[in-house]
Amino acid sequence: MSLTAPAQSAVGTAQQSQSPVDIRPQATDVSALPPPRLRHPARLALRLRFERPKRHRPDCARAEEGSVKAEPPRGQDCLMSVGDATYQLEDIHWHTPSEHTVGGVAFPMEQHLKYARTIGEGEGEGEGDATVAGAKEYAVLAVFVHPGDANGSLDRLLESARRSEDPWDVPDVEIDTLLPPCTESYRYLGSTTTCPYTTGVRWTVLTHPVQASAAALEHYRGLFPEGNAREVQPLGKRRIAGDSHRWW
Repeated sequence: MSLTAPAQSAVGTAQQSQSPVDIRPQATDVSALPPPRLRHPARLALRLRFERPKRHRPDCARAEEGSVKAEPPRGQDCLMSVGDATYQLEDIHWHTPSEHTVGGVAFPMEQHLKYARTIGEGEGEGEGDATVAGAKEYAVLAVFVHPGDANGSLDRLLESARRSEDPWDVPDVEIDTLLPPCTESYRYLGSTTTCPYTTGVRWTVLTHPVQASAAALEHYRGLFPEGNAREVQPLGKRRIAGDSHRWW
């Protein structure tokens, strides 16, 4: 059984296992799930780049799939562990408005910390499942963002965002300040939210948002006048799990 989301009962076909979804707190399965354990350097420089939409196939013709991605230096341990599984941070990126909704309500922004791990042959979600050796398994830590108090690292990242052909660096980023102090979350099995919408992604959506300055949010939104969020997908037969209230 998965430690981050319901296992067999949550797994549908590719069409039924897409993200994002609308989260209805009153309908979640509350259980004692292992909290995510994060280990990031106190400060590090992130390399940012504007990623243009990729058209992998005809059904990927969304109006805007571009985003700004911030990547940690190679060889730098930026880790998330959930249960026995440990993932390495690949990038941080932002969607406006939020992709997930809560009770049908969207936040101004959703921040994704995308982690990955390489899994070996035979590792699978349940009995009888087999995974190709060397395949990647993704886990995304999603954080809602709303305007409020300034957040030094988050504000600098958002205010640096631009549609540039060349990458740029933002120094002295404190990744832990991009996250709320509480690890209470919703968890389910879904997909990436950009083409090719790969399934099998373990989502951890934190219930507590973080704040950023209104100016920083407005600057980022200015890059995507029509937004760069995928529309909510049907939950289908999946169930969303919720954990108990936990603090770092």
